Amino acid sequence: MSWRIGIDTGGTFTDVVALNDVTGEEKVFKTSSIPDDPSRAFLAGIEGVLAEIGASASDVAMLLHGTTVATNAVLEAKYSRLGLIVTNGYRHMLEVARQNVPGEFGAITWWIKPPRVVPLELVREVEGRLNYRGEELRPLDELQIRLAAREYRDLGVQAIAVSFLHSYQNPVHEERAREIIQEEYPECFVSISADVIREYREYERTLTTCLNTGLMPLLSTYLDRLGDRAQGAGIEAPLYVMKSSGGVATANELIKRPIAASLSGPAAGVIAAAAISGAAGIHDVLTLDMGGTSTDMALIEGGIPRLLSEGRIDIYDIKSPMIDMTTVGAGGGSIAWLSGSKALRVGPQSAGSFPGPVCYGRGGQEPTITDANLVLGRIPPYLLGGSIPLDRQAAYDAIQAKIAEPLGLSVEKAAAGILEIATQNIAAGIRVVSVRRGRDPRNYALFAFGGAGGLMASPVANALDMSRILIPTAPGATAAAGLLYSDVRVDHVITDVQREDALDVDRLNDEFLQLRDRVSADLARQGFDSSSGIRLQAFLDMRYVGQAFEIRVPLPVPDGSIAGSLVGTIKSFHAAHEDQYGYSYENKTLVEIVNIGVTGFGLLAPPRQYAKQSSELRWSDLLKSIQPMYVNEASDFVDCPVYARPTEPIPEPLAGPAVIEQYDTTTVVEPGWYVTVNEFGHLLLTRYAKGGS
Repeated sequence: MSWRIGIDTGGTFTDVVALNDVTGEEKVFKTSSIPDDPSRAFLAGIEGVLAEIGASASDVAMLLHGTTVATNAVLEAKYSRLGLIVTNGYRHMLEVARQNVPGEFGAITWWIKPPRVVPLELVREVEGRLNYRGEELRPLDELQIRLAAREYRDLGVQAIAVSFLHSYQNPVHEERAREIIQEEYPECFVSISADVIREYREYERTLTTCLNTGLMPLLSTYLDRLGDRAQGAGIEAPLYVMKSSGGVATANELIKRPIAASLSGPAAGVIAAAAISGAAGIHDVLTLDMGGTSTDMALIEGGIPRLLSEGRIDIYDIKSPMIDMTTVGAGGGSIAWLSGSKALRVGPQSAGSFPGPVCYGRGGQEPTITDANLVLGRIPPYLLGGSIPLDRQAAYDAIQAKIAEPLGLSVEKAAAGILEIATQNIAAGIRVVSVRRGRDPRNYALFAFGGAGGLMASPVANALDMSRILIPTAPGATAAAGLLYSDVRVDHVITDVQREDALDVDRLNDEFLQLRDRVSADLARQGFDSSSGIRLQAFLDMRYVGQAFEIRVPLPVPDGSIAGSLVGTIKSFHAAHEDQYGYSYENKTLVEIVNIGVTGFGLLAPPRQYAKQSSELRWSDLLKSIQPMYVNEASDFVDCPVYARPTEPIPEPLAGPAVIEQYDTTTVVEPGWYVTVNEFGHLLLTRYAKGGS
């Protein structure tokens, strides 16, 4: 067995990358996604790539999967009906929520709180109380737990969440509650907050536990189906699933904590971007992952993606490690439409893979970004090497009827307007992960991937005044490739609030040892131990006294004890605070430790990136055709050369406008840019003049 296979399921296509661990050979394959049953596309992708490489099921050593199943379930509120058991007096916890109001000043006048994940009628209170130190004040009423479990069983509730006050300090009541529920209702899915997140903040901990519990039946069914399909095809390789944090976990582990996969798909692309750009010597990048339904963006500094200890999925605050990303509804299938005032809008609605853009010929009636690109000559009249023909006339007619005529514009200007609005939407998203983080986009390279990333990279870079773009060898399958660059990852945290002038170092060290043992045990269940390659990394979440939120700072543990590292870690916090917020209160305000945590990595061998020797290949050797492409209103259509994507280095600069075609995407080099090919086969675009299209 020598092939590792990464499968990323997107809204339009399911991307597959197969890697031979012995020879380094890599193969990309794409197939249409099947939203009604993603497991069918999962298997079709595996079978398709195995046929192309001439391998059999027994040659597969590992399957790695990135999926949006959990994300979509949260967005569409399609998780299972569930019950919630809380401490007496806290029945309305989800209703009270937080006072944070999203949006700009004044949003309180129209803001409506997120709908409850658990209806109030399915919340049960039980007697039993711990204080903030985790000491028992009143014992747990076990009879109330039994009665609640029986009632949920009679109501047909499939999943039960348990979240008691201060259980992050002592999980004994929650653990006993789970035992009782499993005795009374063994077929029910149960999760307790101490297992999902061992941190304070009752609302976020409870909400995250509820979503985790609601996703358990869905993810269990989905992952079981994947396993059944793989085994039915003769594949016995283990299945790993991408987590929001950028690591992977075995399917069995993820079923217990599916909330960890809430941003599974997009995270893999960021991991690939960090690895690929780092090999090219570019360590500070902004990513642009444009697929069929949306575009995801992230910040990478020093080769490391920015990681959050909590994030947001639509309207819900999720307390789970995740890569700092933002998403806008601008993908190749995003629909262009007119608002009531005849203002042009693009997205967030998407045509998806079925029926898809009008040019697909599958019954789509609404013009999309892909249709606009086709009308303007920016993509060829086919996709995936000709396997999907595109109907330019149908796209032209749809834009004319739906957009151009109502606005009194030519079809070309209407199509250009669709792309301009998409460009500005994406640029606004990139500003969220850069400018709002105190980072200037001009100091970063744009790493563009996804099926439509190469089409929009130059316009977006122009809008942000960026001057460098890197496009990997297989942009349309970069997220699938990112799965192959990931390690198994486990995160555990304990809340223990201590001020720096009254630190209980022995207690912190004991907590570190507990966390280390928990992480090691989790990795051992997934096949890793100290002899098979693990790496542990400790950290502290810290803040200034009086602040409400923390910054995560690495905690070195050179000799197995944290005692000698605390002073240096506190100093690192001051530097991190100044970097993130622009000021430091060192020697002015005391620092407070809030959480101590350990992250463990089960190390998988990353793919080798092979540099190629310079060749005699020239751009003229790759010229396929000359086709008209719309550049701008002043130039209208110009004759534009179309090239096949190079597979060898070409240091010779090629000036735009130009179109570069390959199996999984098309790259447009706008006027004002030139492109070279580095030793790894990546396209490097550099802007030599401001402006462009």
